[in-house]
Amino acid sequence: MGGVLVDGQVRGSIDIPLLGSIISRNSFTTPVQGLDTIPVADRPPVNITHLAFQSMVGIGTLLALAVVVFWCARWRRRDLLGNRWFLRFSAVAGPLAIVALEAGWIATEVGRQPWTVFGVLRTTQAAGSNSGLWWLLGVTLVVYAGMTVGAFVVFRSMARRWRSGEVNLPSPYGPQARFSETQRVDR
Repeated sequence: MGGVLVDGQVRGSIDIPLLGSIISRNSFTTPVQGLDTIPVADRPPVNITHLAFQSMVGIGTLLALAVVVFWCARWRRRDLLGNRWFLRFSAVAGPLAIVALEAGWIATEVGRQPWTVFGVLRTTQAAGSNSGLWWLLGVTLVVYAGMTVGAFVVFRSMARRWRSGEVNLPSPYGPQARFSETQRVDR
């Protein structure tokens, strides 16, 4: 677990005996084929794939643990929704989930390199040479950037209207009414 490949040697890893056999072969005794059995020309970029996979698993485990902690606290009649640190973590959990998703795609796509179809079609053979692809990529980036800016502007506008009291719609997700100083003294 962990570690990186430096000059053909794994460094900084934590060895867990038999875990690889259990995960990949469902056996305690069946050996796992090592990277040294694969020709150098057919090996994927090991460090990128490994770190992406470890990141995906680590973030996924952290998010699952947060859910378990939340429900255990709820079961014990503690409300974590009033805890500032839990709310901060919850705000970061969304972007962390996206990072885990992207890390999973990196592990999948980089991990299968240099093959598009293993043993049949190499990535270099499958790649197209159409110059119009760059225009399509550029247009796609501009459209998505515009959608991102548009969503940001709409959300800021909605937040501004909620804060000013312009919108008077009942919503369980709207901001709480703030107390004035006199109301605070009375409570």
